[in-house]
Amino acid sequence: MTDNAELAERLRLFRSHGIIRRDFINHDMAVSSDGVPNPWYYEMHDLGFNYRLTDLQAALGLSQLRRLQWSLQRRREIAHLYQRMIAETFDGGEAVPLELKSDVTHAYHLFVVQIDFDRLETTRAVVMNRLRAQGIGTQVHYIPIHLQPYYRGSAPSDGRPLDGAEEYYAHALSLPMYPDLEESDIKRVVGELAIALEVKPAPALVRQHNPV
Repeated sequence: MTDNAELAERLRLFRSHGIIRRDFINHDMAVSSDGVPNPWYYEMHDLGFNYRLTDLQAALGLSQLRRLQWSLQRRREIAHLYQRMIAETFDGGEAVPLELKSDVTHAYHLFVVQIDFDRLETTRAVVMNRLRAQGIGTQVHYIPIHLQPYYRGSAPSDGRPLDGAEEYYAHALSLPMYPDLEESDIKRVVGELAIALEVKPAPALVRQHNPV
């Protein structure tokens, strides 16, 4: 989505192999002797790819758009429940949700907490495996791009550390976030996270054994 007409036009070019069917450069090839454009003719003006949706993807996208407002509202409700339960459970700051800017309305595609694993004398892998053993899937979003082999030496950092990105990455853990989560699921996730971090959970956060 963009409100920049020039950018929109460039993106349309990329989505279809960089091909255009107007404003031709090779006029002699594009137009027949009677001055009418040849019906088969096209020109490739940039390196593009096939980024067009299939019919099936388009139909799925339209069906998802009809659920958009409900999904956004439900994700915000879930995020607020997470924030309240995390604040009650980790009053020592062991797990802290990402801060939001006051002028931002968040879609909560992800729900990320920051955890100082060193302070708690554990590792992220240990915590994730403990949660997985209880049927709770977590993830890390994302490994900083400049640490990836493909970008090493070519990123703007030129191999130098990017302290902000690396500090975030060292502490990040994404908790389950999707619209069908119930309050009982969120209680269980936060309770199991407290157990995995060896922090005493609130009494209401009882252990159950339903996968989340």
